[in-house]
Amino acid sequence: MLNLKIDKLMQARNMSVKQLSELTGIRWNTVDDYSKNKAKHWTPIHLEAFMKVFDLEGIEQLIERTE
Repeated sequence: MLNLKIDKLMQARNMSVKQLSELTGIRWNTVDDYSKNKAKHWTPIHLEAFMKVFDLEGIEQLIERTE
């Protein structure tokens, strides 16, 4: 299964869902779904916004594979 590391990235930066929402321009409830891995699909635009805010160089820093 693929999961987003949004929650871990937010915790590491002491960032709230609301703050991440404001920085990305993504609705807070959508960010909340992403952070809890409840989102049914991930849009490339949103993934790019998260990578930009968290200053990530590779997609593997945002997505992890679990069994």
